[in-house]
Amino acid sequence: MSIAGEAAPSRRSRMLRPALAVLCAALAAFALAAYPIYVIRPFREQKPDALRQALWVLLHNKPLVLLLTLAIAVCVLALWRSSGWIAKLLLGSAVTVSLLATVGTWINPYEQMFHPMGDPRFISIDQATIDPNDMVIAVTINGESRAYPIREMGYHHIVNDRLNGLPMVVTY
Repeated sequence: MSIAGEAAPSRRSRMLRPALAVLCAALAAFALAAYPIYVIRPFREQKPDALRQALWVLLHNKPLVLLLTLAIAVCVLALWRSSGWIAKLLLGSAVTVSLLATVGTWINPYEQMFHPMGDPRFISIDQATIDPNDMVIAVTINGESRAYPIREMGYHHIVNDRLNGLPMVVTY
């Protein structure tokens, strides 16, 4: 029942709340995908509790985000026809965000940034352009030595190498 002079809300304007709820679900899916990436980012201290939580989320976020995305798709299909343009904008945004979240659970950006060093080239110390203050990992086996600059190792983390005929893995 409406009071005289007040218009009853139209069916299209009543779709704003469900559309907003669907968008919130999409944002939750995005948070599930983004949280481990945020916590496990390199070059910063990672607290044990936060790291434990991020690894748990990383282990479980793929099926959770996929289920959320499917539920969002079902809701969007059910709401789309009777929604106004604002609700459709929210629903379209929800679909986009949930699809990005789904893809984001399968992509590790740090694997793209910190790719393994393929075939390392070595130069003599006379040719090296390392600043005297730069730190290196130095290895010597039977008089043969190698130095691996920390600045490079910070991006590659692992170098497979042979020194004095022996295979070795250098990591940082």
